[in-house]
Amino acid sequence: MHFLTIIAALAALATATPVLHAERADIPDPNSVYVEKVSWVGTGCPPNSASYELAESATVVSLGFSKYVAGTGTGMTAADARKNCDVRITLHYPQGWTWTVATTDLRGYASLPSGCSAKMGATYFFSGQSNDASSMVTFNGPVDNNYRMTTSVPAESLVWATCGVTGPLFNVNSQVVVTCKTDAYVGVDTQDTKFTMKLHLQWKRC
Repeated sequence: MHFLTIIAALAALATATPVLHAERADIPDPNSVYVEKVSWVGTGCPPNSASYELAESATVVSLGFSKYVAGTGTGMTAADARKNCDVRITLHYPQGWTWTVATTDLRGYASLPSGCSAKMGATYFFSGQSNDASSMVTFNGPVDNNYRMTTSVPAESLVWATCGVTGPLFNVNSQVVVTCKTDAYVGVDTQDTKFTMKLHLQWKRC
């Protein structure tokens, strides 16, 4: 099957190795970093329409959706053109460190006629903090295929956990916006946020 791949190439960011502000070996014990709690809210993930799994020793959060569809046209309202899901994650990690996440993956199916477009992406922020970081990608019809999209945030725009504050909620607020005057839709089947030492998680000393 041919997949429509949409990559947010906003920076040559640490999708291979983390950016460290200390010696390379000076990183927390991977066994002490894990997800404690996951919750979600949004028009794309109403009650009883989403589920999640923790994988790789509770360092990867994978969500599945049954009603995360943004669309226009027959049977749709203006509100249906934009859907979102704010996934809230509590991460356990050692004292004396701060961390952030730079990427998230979205997968699903898109049906966009010629002349129509969609925007997809995510906003990252810690609850209680005023700063955030966003990454959005626009793609244009005609499209009628599966897609896999990775959103990335430039290093200079990353938001970090507040030093000395334990257990802040990290929010990954994904959204899909469809612009079209006829029938079109984009559905999100899964969303993966990865807290891995070698891929998406970045650390530095407080």
